Amino acid sequence: MRLSATETELFEAIRGIRVIDAHEHLVPEAVRTARKVDFFVLFSHYCAADLASAGMSPNTYRRLQDDEEMPAEEKWRLFEPYYPMVRHGSYARPARIWLKEVLGFDDLTAANCGEVSKRLQEANCAGLYERVLRDRCHIESALVDNAEHHAEYDMDLLRPLWRVTDLAFGHSVRAYLASGGAGTLDGYLHWVGARGEELRQVGTFGLKLISFPYSRPVADEAEAVLEALQDPEREARLSWTDRTPLLAAVCDRAFGLARRHSLTVAVHSGVWGDFRESHPCHLIPLAMAHPDVRFDLFHLGMPFVREAVLVGKMFPNVSLNLCWNAVVSPELTVRMLDECLDMVPLNNLIAFGADYRIAVEKVYGHLVMAKECVARALAKRIDRGQMDVPEATAIAQRWFYDNPVAIYGLHREAWARRY
Repeated sequence: MRLSATETELFEAIRGIRVIDAHEHLVPEAVRTARKVDFFVLFSHYCAADLASAGMSPNTYRRLQDDEEMPAEEKWRLFEPYYPMVRHGSYARPARIWLKEVLGFDDLTAANCGEVSKRLQEANCAGLYERVLRDRCHIESALVDNAEHHAEYDMDLLRPLWRVTDLAFGHSVRAYLASGGAGTLDGYLHWVGARGEELRQVGTFGLKLISFPYSRPVADEAEAVLEALQDPEREARLSWTDRTPLLAAVCDRAFGLARRHSLTVAVHSGVWGDFRESHPCHLIPLAMAHPDVRFDLFHLGMPFVREAVLVGKMFPNVSLNLCWNAVVSPELTVRMLDECLDMVPLNNLIAFGADYRIAVEKVYGHLVMAKECVARALAKRIDRGQMDVPEATAIAQRWFYDNPVAIYGLHREAWARRY
C-alpha cells in the first residue's frame, strides 16, 4: 500500500514496536504443526466468508481446508475461479503480504502454488509461533479465546480467556451434571464459580462474553433455561435470546471472580453471523449494573461503530478493542480511529488483535494493516499541526502495547512470581 510521506514516516517509526495481540483463537502450536498445510492455509478462516459470497460451495471450501492429501495443483484448480473475486479484499490481504514479504512472491499463481505450499509446510514445525509472533511481529504475548485447548498453551506467549458464553449451552451443563451436580440453578452457579477459580489458577487472564440483551437475572426464568439445556432436543429449539436469562445469572456469578481478581471481561460485539444479536449497545445495562467490572468492547461493534465509540466514551469501565477491524475494513477503521481521537481518552483504546485460529502466518499481515491504519489516522493530525511525529509515535505505543498491558493486567505481580 502506498502511504503519504507523513504516513510512511510514522509507519516506519512504529513498525518495530512491541505489541500485545489482544485477541486470538490460535490453537496450541503442537496442534497446528500436526496438520499438513499448503497454500490454502493462507486463505482460510475469514476468507471463507468472501469465498462463499463469491460462489464457492461449503463442500469445496471444506475440501480445500481439510483434505491434507490433495495435491496443491488440484487445490489451485478448485480455488482459482474464486480467487480473482476476493484477492483485492481486505480479508485476503494478510495472505498476500505473507506471500510477498516473507515468501518473495508477488501473488499466488498456478505456477507457484506448489512451491508456496512446500515452503509453508517446511516452516510448519516446532518454533513456528516463536518465529512468527515473537521474531517477526514483536508480539510479547497474545490473549487467546479457545476453550477447547485451555490447558495446553505456552502461558508465556498465549494467555487464555474464560469463555463465559459457553455456560449458556448444553455442553457446559452436561459437564456440570457429570461432575455430580444435581441440576439446580444454585448448584450450577456454584459450579460456575468453582470452575472460574480453577481456570484462574492455571493462567486465565480474563473472561470472554458476547454482547447480549442483559437484564437483572430472574431465578425462575434462568432455572427454566437450565432445565431445557439438559435435554438436547429442547436445547435445539432455543434461540440465542432464549438463553439470555441463564446467561445473565451466570454472568453475575462469574463477574464476582472478575471483581475479586481484577480480571477484564472481553465482549464480542457486531460483525459475524446475525450481527444484530450482538449490538454494542447491549453492553450499556451490563456496564451500569457492574460498574466495578472492566469491560473491553471488541470490534467497535461493526457496523454499529459510532454507537460503540459512544459506549466507550460514556462509561468509564468500558474500553474499546479494535481487534479484527483492520481486516474487516481498513478504510472504516481509519475513519473511526480519527473519531476515537476526538471522543475517547487515549488510555481506553487497544489497536490490535488478529483473531485467527490456524493461520498464524496471517497475524503478521494483519498487524501490518493495523499499523498502517494507525499511521494513517495519526498522520492526519500531524499534517493539520495538531501533534508531531514523536507524540503520534507515543500514542501508537500506548494503543499497541501499554493499554492492553494495563487493561488486562498483564504485568501483575502474581504473574511475575509464577514465572
